[in-house]
Amino acid sequence: MNQPLRLFLTTLTALAVSFAFNFFFLNLSARSLTDQVLLIGLSSAALGWLLWDIGARILVREWQQSGGLKSAFQFDVREYVPGLVLALLFFAVYTFIGLRLNNLSVDTTDNFLDADNSSWMTRISAPEGSSLEMRGPHPFAYFVFRPLGWLLNLFTNDPALSAILLNTFTGALCVFLAWLFIKRQFQNSVYALLIASLLGLSTAHIFFGSVIETYIFSAAALIGFALVLQKKSDSLLAPVGMSVLTFGITLTNFVQNFILFVVSQTLKAFKTFRVSFTQVFRFTGFTLALGILLSIIHAVWFPSSKLFFLPSDAQAEEEFAFSVLQEPSWKVIGRVLLLVRTVFLYAVIAPQPYVFGEEVGGTFPRFNFFKISPETFSYSSYDGVGNVLVLLWGIVLLTAGFFFLKNLVRTRKVDLSVAFVFCVLFNFVLHFNYGYEPFLYSPDWTYALIFFVALSLAPLAKNRFFQGGMTVFLILLAYNQFQFFQFIFKTITLFFDKGA
Repeated sequence: MNQPLRLFLTTLTALAVSFAFNFFFLNLSARSLTDQVLLIGLSSAALGWLLWDIGARILVREWQQSGGLKSAFQFDVREYVPGLVLALLFFAVYTFIGLRLNNLSVDTTDNFLDADNSSWMTRISAPEGSSLEMRGPHPFAYFVFRPLGWLLNLFTNDPALSAILLNTFTGALCVFLAWLFIKRQFQNSVYALLIASLLGLSTAHIFFGSVIETYIFSAAALIGFALVLQKKSDSLLAPVGMSVLTFGITLTNFVQNFILFVVSQTLKAFKTFRVSFTQVFRFTGFTLALGILLSIIHAVWFPSSKLFFLPSDAQAEEEFAFSVLQEPSWKVIGRVLLLVRTVFLYAVIAPQPYVFGEEVGGTFPRFNFFKISPETFSYSSYDGVGNVLVLLWGIVLLTAGFFFLKNLVRTRKVDLSVAFVFCVLFNFVLHFNYGYEPFLYSPDWTYALIFFVALSLAPLAKNRFFQGGMTVFLILLAYNQFQFFQFIFKTITLFFDKGA
């Protein structure tokens, strides 16, 4: 069959299937013209891509050539013992905290640094969970979470405990994946343990590894994608698979996958002297096609779900937007400073949070890292050990930046540390315009910030003084984070003691 005829038949088939599916399952005729055009256009394009000559059969062939499941399970467990033990330790810590801060009988949505932990507990594992609205930024999150919640319910017979264990396990998984990434990169067990511990103790991971939300799952998918690229395979199967998972949990994180993939292709170009734009195009096409089709099926399977590409479903996100042009200058400047502090400090070292009560219309204490009063932006601060940690962390960041620039100037070649810089920058720009409490999204960039530091400080990885200094830093960080949670526990206890 010649190419024009094949293209015509593929397009016709995709249009027919798309129209029939949307008409019978998504009530196409009752929707606005804009929604109709987008539903038919995007679903047809996605299906057409997979039906075309470079479609899904390529992924199947690559799966067969790679050895399939057999190759995926060929490894020596003994090599991973240090990382597994470290992950188990963090699993215990996260679970201890999670059992105290997540409670289905008390609605604490937005109270713990803007986390929707109560509603996500219900969505993950409660029998009625799928009836809750699933917003567009999480295109097919129920497909990811509900089967896992159901599986854990078989063992726990307790939906709340199932959701907590799934969340804390994923937090520990992030620690193990970080250990594995650094271990593969440098073949240095001590350095891998230090960096993985830094990630596990960071405020972003110790908090959201314990308090239920989607962002620790996003972090696990993002780190997993970095691990996939680290193997430097020409196959698209694993990158597309991990990217589709990332896409389904939190839509915007696909941009980070795209950044990492482009940089990885640029790295290969230094060896082959050509950038494979075809690979970039195929990777993007496969991910978007599968993501769109899964989102549509998800919306049919779970009618409470919204489609991210429909204006009628996306309007709700305006509530979380921050418009620079519509805000006074003091608020814009305050937002920038809050983001700088959150991205580079709060995400790693916990400050003293503000506590709000009746003044924000709540009946349960609400914790935030900032406070807005008329023409004043106030930020959470540090004292004691916190101030020492901020100074030490500042030195670490400056040193990492120096080594990064030195290597860039000397070699004139990019590596994954460049990609991690762009990932952090992307999150900074995104959350300048989106989100109330930026710390809520911190797992989306903390892994990139810490991996950037780890890759940049590689020349010091085997230095005994550096390893000793990092150990001291981690001990102080653990103490600071312990004090942070003690403050939260004490505040909650006092609240219950008052009989509220």
